[in-house]
Amino acid sequence: MHTFIRDLKYGIRMLAKAPGISAVAVLALALGIGANAAIFSGVSAFLFRPLPVPQPDQLVRPFETTDDRGNTDSFSYADFVDYREQSTSFEGLVAEDMAQAAISTQNQNDVIWGQVVSGNYFEVLRLRPAQGRSFAPDEDQTSGAKPVVVVSHSLWQRRLGSDPNIIGKTIDLNNRPYTVIGVAPEFFKGTKFGLSMDFWMPIAMAEELRREPGLLKERGSHWMNVFGRLKPGVSRAQAGAELSTIAQRLNQTYPTDRAASTRAEVKTEIDGRWGDATAIMKSGSAIAMAIVGLILLIACANVANLLLARAAARRKEIGVRLALGASRARLIRQLLTESLLLSVLGGGFGLLLGYWVTGLMQGFVPALPYNMVNDFFALDTRALIFTLVVSLATGFVFGLAPAWHASNPEIVPVLKGDTGEGQKRARFTMRNSLVVAQVTLSLIVLVCGGLFIKSFRNAQKMDPGFNPQGVLLISLNPELIGYDEEQTRNFFTQIVERAGSLPGVQAASVGRLVPLSDSSNSNGPILKEGEQLAPGSAGRNIMNNVVSPGHFKTLQIPLLAGRDFDERDRKGAQRVIIVNERMAQMLWPGESAIGKHIFIGSNSPNGLEVVGIVKTGKYRALAEDPRPYYYSPMAQRGPAGMTLMVRTTGDPRSLVGAIRSQVGAIDRRIPLFAVKTMTEHMSWPLWAPNMAATLSLAFALVALLLSAVGLYSVMAYVVSQRTREVGIRMALGAKRGDVLKMITSQGMKLAVIGIAIGFAMSLALSRVLSSVLIGVGAYDVTIFIVVPLLLALVAFVACLVPARRATKVDPLVALRYE
Repeated sequence: MHTFIRDLKYGIRMLAKAPGISAVAVLALALGIGANAAIFSGVSAFLFRPLPVPQPDQLVRPFETTDDRGNTDSFSYADFVDYREQSTSFEGLVAEDMAQAAISTQNQNDVIWGQVVSGNYFEVLRLRPAQGRSFAPDEDQTSGAKPVVVVSHSLWQRRLGSDPNIIGKTIDLNNRPYTVIGVAPEFFKGTKFGLSMDFWMPIAMAEELRREPGLLKERGSHWMNVFGRLKPGVSRAQAGAELSTIAQRLNQTYPTDRAASTRAEVKTEIDGRWGDATAIMKSGSAIAMAIVGLILLIACANVANLLLARAAARRKEIGVRLALGASRARLIRQLLTESLLLSVLGGGFGLLLGYWVTGLMQGFVPALPYNMVNDFFALDTRALIFTLVVSLATGFVFGLAPAWHASNPEIVPVLKGDTGEGQKRARFTMRNSLVVAQVTLSLIVLVCGGLFIKSFRNAQKMDPGFNPQGVLLISLNPELIGYDEEQTRNFFTQIVERAGSLPGVQAASVGRLVPLSDSSNSNGPILKEGEQLAPGSAGRNIMNNVVSPGHFKTLQIPLLAGRDFDERDRKGAQRVIIVNERMAQMLWPGESAIGKHIFIGSNSPNGLEVVGIVKTGKYRALAEDPRPYYYSPMAQRGPAGMTLMVRTTGDPRSLVGAIRSQVGAIDRRIPLFAVKTMTEHMSWPLWAPNMAATLSLAFALVALLLSAVGLYSVMAYVVSQRTREVGIRMALGAKRGDVLKMITSQGMKLAVIGIAIGFAMSLALSRVLSSVLIGVGAYDVTIFIVVPLLLALVAFVACLVPARRATKVDPLVALRYE
């Protein structure tokens, strides 16, 4: 320890003697380590961070799989009950689903989001409320009988005044008093990862909360998710096998509600929390970590070159220490200590940079109707440990080669004052290799950045199938305060008429879903006339929406054939739909779809008549392939919660006050929520491409800067070592242009080699990126031409500056140069 402290003090003195090199090295490491810390924190938030509960590794999420529909994490409550009662592999299985509620406190009405959960929710999570209690067994038995609620710590603070005596009091949710039985711990936000829930109710209240009588008994209605805690000693494979056996029994018992091929699978809670998006998140995370890993390698190569240059200046010191009896291992340890000092300083500043970048990443999260966890991307314990490990590892990586190289000088020439210039060709081998590595890795990062930027630009230019400009969106749900279906339908009819009559409004309508949102609705199996469902088949499910007349005019969705919904499409009349072009071509290829009928389910007695065809748009993601889609008229389907869409000639937000007044004139109890423009709404489908493009651009610039600094530092060192040679050449008649060409060509040879290797590696790696790019081929010609030329230009400038300095050498001064 005494020796280490002495090495540490000596290292600090040596770094202080070369503040320029030390500062550049720390800055390079801070950029590399900071980028890695920030991206790892983001990856950890999505893929590694467990729920904040005891023994989170025991939590799992069951899935069902069918041959027709693939993997799904949605269950019916009736199936959940059978799984729960027949399985023996779990300490408990829990049902959960998100729900919204209108809360009325202090004459203020708002919409909040929470979860309806089975009564064993907190028990299986092994959580105790901070105040009060969790659900009792009898509170989860009879539908609508026990209106009790556990509120979040956040809701308790911001809407309930942090009332210490809140337990036992009631709050109005959906125009009904609910008894507060508990307040959740402050750290617990719910099991919808990344979202901050405001309340938890027994799932027995779901039918009332969602206004869907009979929901808990409908085996064909898959609307909730399931998680569970494994018993000690039970593996996921064993639990999955048991659930598959139960699934087979259910398939045989309920053949009309379940596909014969339905089987079960059990995933970890982390793998299962994102559903179908897990694979995309894993591949995206791997790509992000690879890019910042390359940044760190570039920084390490940069610092290694700086240390090689510094070691060359210390050849005499090292030679003297060896001559006095110091062992090579002792010198390597001293030089590595200096490297670790640099890495720790770089890690410290990198943490500050990482903190800033994670805040930037949080800013990319789009506005959603529910609350996001505020510190979702924040640096956590895993990120801090990762940063520490990376800092120490980089100190060893970039310090070992220079230390090994510097600790083995030829003692006699060094003691005679030889600078090593005569052996420069051999001595430059490692330095040149590091420069080539920097340029190679920089080109790969630049190509990745260029591809992501072009992908984002393509996403922005994509036609979503509607015009988002000049549209205001306001979500409304009268059912939350007790409206029945007919009252809700009348309310929406009135508000559409009132909004449409406001000055500056071109069109107004309501829709259950907004295109390119985070929600969807599908029905199935969808059959056309004369078609029979194959035995054991789940059939085709098709996404759909419920809209009012004028919806296509409001969003400027082209009507290709037939008509829009109108007063003829009332309740009790022939049920009608409007399909998109893709659905018409899929079901009736080569025929006109107008007048055709579809049936939802093999036992459906009445068909839905197609009265119109609209242009196929984008419904879930901008990069999705064309998918079938149909619309139903609000008058013939329960409207439930809807979004008012208003197209205006001016600023859409200027209408918010007027529409709020119109809603208040009908019923002031109805809250407005998720108020935004359609342009703001488009930040949701664009947020991932936008963040990828912005961060990759920043990382590309960092890589370009580090590469330029690395090349410049090497060429500056070359010039300093060849000062005497340059002086002799100029004394013998060499022109400045000849010297300029000699020095520049030496650096450009290294750059060209690095660009060539990087180009070949980029071609190979770009195929990996193609799965996450939008409208960009794996071998984009523009990117693969512009990026190498840009890097070559920067390399040329980095070589030219020290080369020009070499041409200004005075031959007389150079001949005396040591």
